[in-house]
Amino acid sequence: MKHLKKLLAAMLACCITGAAVSAVPLTTADAAATVVMLSPADTYAINNGVFEGWGTSLCWWANRLGYSDSLAQQAADTFFGENGLHLNIARFNIGGGDNPTHHHITRTDSNMPGYTKLENGQPVYDWTADYNQRNVLRRCIAAAGDDAIVEMFSNSPPYYMCQSGCSTGNTNPGKNNLKDDSYTAFAEYLAEVCKHYQEEWGIKVQSVEAMNEPYTNFWGANSAKQEGCHFDLGDSESKIIVELQKAMAKRGMEDVILCGTDETSIDTQIDAVNALSAEAKNAISRIDTHTYGGSKRTQLKDVALANGKNLWMSEVDGKGEAGQNAGAMAPGLWLSERITTDCNAMNAVAWILWQVIDSHVCAAGYNGNKDGGMLNMNAGFWGLAVADHDKDTIYLSKKYYSFGQYTRYIRPGMIMLNASGNTMAAFDKKNDQLVIVSYNTSGGEREMSYDLSQFDTVGSAAKTIRTSNTEDWKDVGDSALSGSKLNVSLAPNSVTTFIVDGVTGGIDLSNKITPVSYEGSNPWNNTASAGCDKCFDGKTSTYFDGVGDGWVSADLGQVYELSAIGYCPRQSYEARMADGYFEVSENGTDWTKVYTVQGAPSYGMHYAKLSDHPAARYVRYKVPSGKPDNGINKDDVYCCNIAEIEFYGTVQPVTKPLGDIDFNGSVDMRDALLLVKYLTTEITDTEKYDFENADMNGDEALSGVDLALLLQTVLAG
Repeated sequence: MKHLKKLLAAMLACCITGAAVSAVPLTTADAAATVVMLSPADTYAINNGVFEGWGTSLCWWANRLGYSDSLAQQAADTFFGENGLHLNIARFNIGGGDNPTHHHITRTDSNMPGYTKLENGQPVYDWTADYNQRNVLRRCIAAAGDDAIVEMFSNSPPYYMCQSGCSTGNTNPGKNNLKDDSYTAFAEYLAEVCKHYQEEWGIKVQSVEAMNEPYTNFWGANSAKQEGCHFDLGDSESKIIVELQKAMAKRGMEDVILCGTDETSIDTQIDAVNALSAEAKNAISRIDTHTYGGSKRTQLKDVALANGKNLWMSEVDGKGEAGQNAGAMAPGLWLSERITTDCNAMNAVAWILWQVIDSHVCAAGYNGNKDGGMLNMNAGFWGLAVADHDKDTIYLSKKYYSFGQYTRYIRPGMIMLNASGNTMAAFDKKNDQLVIVSYNTSGGEREMSYDLSQFDTVGSAAKTIRTSNTEDWKDVGDSALSGSKLNVSLAPNSVTTFIVDGVTGGIDLSNKITPVSYEGSNPWNNTASAGCDKCFDGKTSTYFDGVGDGWVSADLGQVYELSAIGYCPRQSYEARMADGYFEVSENGTDWTKVYTVQGAPSYGMHYAKLSDHPAARYVRYKVPSGKPDNGINKDDVYCCNIAEIEFYGTVQPVTKPLGDIDFNGSVDMRDALLLVKYLTTEITDTEKYDFENADMNGDEALSGVDLALLLQTVLAG
């Protein structure tokens, strides 16, 4: 028996050596490029990934130029028209209106009129008010077409509802400015304006927001800048939301979406939502947030999902710059970074610029105040353009054209795909089209490789449109695909859009497999709360904190034909998954690599389609040994960090031959050696192997007779 064991062991070693699978190395070009994997199954979680649009608020620029039909129409065509930015969301400001005896708001655009006047101490509606903004709104709706969305929002209640008697804020800017007895009156005011616009002027109101950056100390009485109103978190914000819901319902406008709370900071927005009363939280259907401050984008996404809410990025802009010696492109590259970060990290399905025009040129000024004048568009500035009232012209910037690289091609109704780094992507299932937008803030070319292998079909080329210091939405020709990869060089300091036609397919995630058991290497410092079980707890917030040469393996219980593997990186350590790989085995001994993670995936679930449906009972995630050399992971050693793993597939329809112990579908020397080890009690695991199938003579017992018959079968085969 000992000689037989030695012989079988030697033969088995030869078999295993011969069956070893080597990885296919990346080409030099691939290794130098930033790899972005795109998948039709890896979509934004918010709103089922369906994109709703791009927009701008109309205050204050529409209030400033709406007196001129010429400038109003130019603006509508430039920003909302199909040949312009093709925006579709207009956030319309319902002004409160300041005390008519006040003259402290000195900006020419930000003194917003209200819709009521006090007559004998009673408010009377004046529907002739705010003509300028309304004139622009109507033209923008017409230019946007069927995709147009109007959201009403308020910066402040009318002055006579305010504690300070002033619509720019409280005398103590950190205190509520709406009078305690005026919550219902303010809600009635907003609802009445919404009703009038919809029923009298035929302007469909999609949503309404009662507050703007409420939990701040920005808004003080007698300010020179704008209307504003502080609301405390919790009871104060909850009360105005609930009162607005009642006022809208009273007018038969329950279908208008209530949203909240438009905090200036992402982190404050999380606190604000969590502090809402249950009634107020149920009243809002969408979270609107600004992103001027804070960093907890993915956490806000999680809050929205946990509460069943949609999520918009409803306002941001700034004087930021990006790029290397980028010149006029610097503001546009900053905007590209902000759009990509906000959308990908928050999964926001709408992105709205504060105001497209922030500066005006006019020798006479407006309403007794002076305009700011022409900008230096080679440095950071607010807005996208400048309106010259003297020359009846709107001057456009590279920031405008950079914005258009996104807004003109990623359209409402498309499905947003999770992407990493400098890239955004959207899938147009209706038209079999994939849109990819990437920016390059480097002073040199940047190599990119977009892996589209998860789609069933892709076209042979990508239409390529680019904005740089010498180009504005220029069609620079087609970029050829190499199989399912689009390998390109991004021009220095540029924003580029790629449109691939003939893109179809998806991943079937209907057959999820629940592992029967799992095991893995030790976590860092043997921390129990970061063990391999965290990969299978259904939470992306927990993770396996494996170290060098780490791995985690799952037993599926039986052999499946795998169709897909899902995975989520550990948040803030996404780069550690680059070059990590999944391998499968039918017997737990012989492994075949089926998928390698290329590039650093974004935080969230990703899905790899396995087109050849490999047979697997065991699936293992591992990382390479040694120091990473991919240019992405800067650690001294590959660490096995992964937050979640999922498996999809169907049970393999296999008829096992008698004598097949290791589930590989054949009878060979491996089975003979396993039986020897079982008979000599070296193996006692009866779940991992099917020893009952080694009962060659059918006597319901295993012995040397069965071994002899099994060997005869092997030799005969």
